[in-house]
Amino acid sequence: MTAVSDPPSVTVVLDGEIDIATSPAIRRFLMAAISGGNVHLAVDMSGVTFIDASGINALVATANRARQAGGGLSLLAPSRQVRRLLDILHLNAILSAAQRSGGSFVATSSLAGP
Repeated sequence: MTAVSDPPSVTVVLDGEIDIATSPAIRRFLMAAISGGNVHLAVDMSGVTFIDASGINALVATANRARQAGGGLSLLAPSRQVRRLLDILHLNAILSAAQRSGGSFVATSSLAGP
């Protein structure tokens, strides 16, 4: 996990597997960013190869906390596997996604796609 903070925003880069072993630390890390005044979180998921229910729970809890603080959470470049899982769980409204278009990220209305 790495973070680039520019309050009230922060970009967090996650990679590898987000599962029951790693999700508690990720949740603490993301919640600490919100507590530190970063209420607009962008989570770069391009390097995430696997996510389970505990990882989804950490992202949803963080998104809810960010919204309560007046901000939000966006997922940047989630992999096809992550997008599929979020689509199956109907979390598009809670965990909005952005895909890379050239060098920048462009918000998408749905996580479904290629």
